[in-house]
Amino acid sequence: MIAPQLVAPVGEAPVSPRLYIRQYIDPSARTPRLSQGSRVKQLCRILATEALQHASSTGHVRLCHTPSGQPFGFAGENRPLLSVSASHSQNWYAVATAPVSLGIDIQIYRGFSETCQQRVFNHGELSADILTQSALWSVREAYLKLHGRGLPFDFRDIQVQPDTKFGAISCGRVTSQSGALTMACFWLWQTLYFCCAVCIAGNAKITPTLFLTDMEAQHDPLYL
Repeated sequence: MIAPQLVAPVGEAPVSPRLYIRQYIDPSARTPRLSQGSRVKQLCRILATEALQHASSTGHVRLCHTPSGQPFGFAGENRPLLSVSASHSQNWYAVATAPVSLGIDIQIYRGFSETCQQRVFNHGELSADILTQSALWSVREAYLKLHGRGLPFDFRDIQVQPDTKFGAISCGRVTSQSGALTMACFWLWQTLYFCCAVCIAGNAKITPTLFLTDMEAQHDPLYL
């Protein structure tokens, strides 16, 4: 049985998002990278559907998408839509659900070219290391997904304001300097291989539940 890992301090939780992170282990080292990417996308969609079933009181939810590509769960006529967000990076993929709008982004640590850095990072962030820049990118991507937005968007307009840190987990607020997007709160997980951010609408105190499982061993926890 997969045991949930509570990653927030004990306290009141008006919103409780559920985050699922999984890794695709390629059974064949000779599989082309393009085929691996397609498989990860497919597994990510399957995981999103499974997460919606758990989030629904009826257990019968269909994964749908808006014209802009933003996913949501449809439980039937006269029933509220369910919030879901999905992301993948190389062979890792993640899905989150919550009672309110949310966005998620998982990012394998990577370097950014000088041109890219000038476009997406503020002056004080240009000298940050790869881990920090990847984390900032992940939070900003999740923030855009929360609002149903994507690139192109001026990443430098998005202000990340960490409030609290618990080891490799941090949380705080995200705002739009221009006021183009509404404020949100975020949680950020940082591992040896990747970082993963979830943004929730508003400024509520949240206690996310994190599920880490290996795709090839559905009943065994995956420790990072």
